[in-house]
Amino acid sequence: MKKEDISKKVLTENYWLTEYNWQDKIRSQFHLPEKVQIHDATLREGQQTPGVVFREDEQVRIAQALDDLGVSRIEVIPLMSEEDVRATKRITSMGLNAQIFSFVSWRKEDIDLAVECGVDGVLVDYVGNPWQGKTFWGLEPEEIIKKGVEAITYAKEHGLYVNALVWDDMKAPEDFLKQNYTSAVKQGGADTVSLADAYGFSLPPTIKDMVEKIRSWVPDTPVELHFHNDFGLAVALSLSGVTGGATIVHTTMLGLGERCGNAPTEEMALGLELLLGVDTGIHLDKIYETCELVQKISKFPVGVRKPLIGANAFRFCSGWICWMMKKAEAVGRIQAMLPFKPELIGRPGMESVLGKSSGRTSLKLKLDELGISVSSEEDLKKILDRVRSESSITKGILEDSEVRRIVGKVISK
Repeated sequence: MKKEDISKKVLTENYWLTEYNWQDKIRSQFHLPEKVQIHDATLREGQQTPGVVFREDEQVRIAQALDDLGVSRIEVIPLMSEEDVRATKRITSMGLNAQIFSFVSWRKEDIDLAVECGVDGVLVDYVGNPWQGKTFWGLEPEEIIKKGVEAITYAKEHGLYVNALVWDDMKAPEDFLKQNYTSAVKQGGADTVSLADAYGFSLPPTIKDMVEKIRSWVPDTPVELHFHNDFGLAVALSLSGVTGGATIVHTTMLGLGERCGNAPTEEMALGLELLLGVDTGIHLDKIYETCELVQKISKFPVGVRKPLIGANAFRFCSGWICWMMKKAEAVGRIQAMLPFKPELIGRPGMESVLGKSSGRTSLKLKLDELGISVSSEEDLKKILDRVRSESSITKGILEDSEVRRIVGKVISK
């Protein structure tokens, strides 16, 4: 790629990224698709998060928000309860742009229920490794494959689009994996297959290699990715899988899901769009509001250091950082000090706060924000000393009211 073309990829009014991601020696290793579909499983995996429950109306509201966000698919789980059946039927009747997929097991009753609910497709979740099949269900390898093929065939006969979600397959011997995937496609007629690292313990290069192997086994079949975040690698694994040629990624808003959750929809969209340069169809400017909605409904607030949407993601305290930001802003390159501008994801602008690490620039920024004028350098020093002392005592940042109180005490003296 020409240098001028690379520059357009990495430097825009919203972000300034690294050109090294676009070097030919890096890109030549990738098998990137033109577009990646975001399969959002918030309504299914999200409800498997301990303590998270979505009522019928809440599921409908989240589904509408996900559709507005631009996800390609929305995953539901009607088999969980009668309330989930009602929610699913309402969602499938809403005329959304996103396709509606139901999570099912290899039981015919689950597939029948999915058909009754009017979904577009199903993820047939079944055994991915022989140890699991033998220990949990007393099945031999050939029986596992047979039951999987039967379930996929049954779903196809009922007019459903079928993804073979072969669960926990990263513990399976390669010969079994190959037979399981090829049978799902060539005998069962699966439309897509999933690579599912249920515990997120693979390395990114391992996932890229596995995707390439699967594509060689079933060359005309799209590969989907389903990863959990137990090692904090779900997004990295998904990005790596896409570089291997996968075209559909399973995600959840906020990274909700079993144990440590899944790849967050919001992080996945930004990673694909900005770092790999792959279209997702996601309306990036709706990310923040959708995350806020799911936080409120799930009663599952994210940590302050959560990428993109955590309270600290665009909050600055250190004096020297604020000083550099002012310098960058003065020459029209504030994005030089940010991963991307918060406005890109529909988030309010940056926030300057005061704490132990604050300096004169941080203090002046906050005072300007509060409409407070302090002309004396001596008073500024006294205010800063008190701010740092107070922050050390409370081990936190200062609220605006506390800053006003300190200024009032210093000025009055």
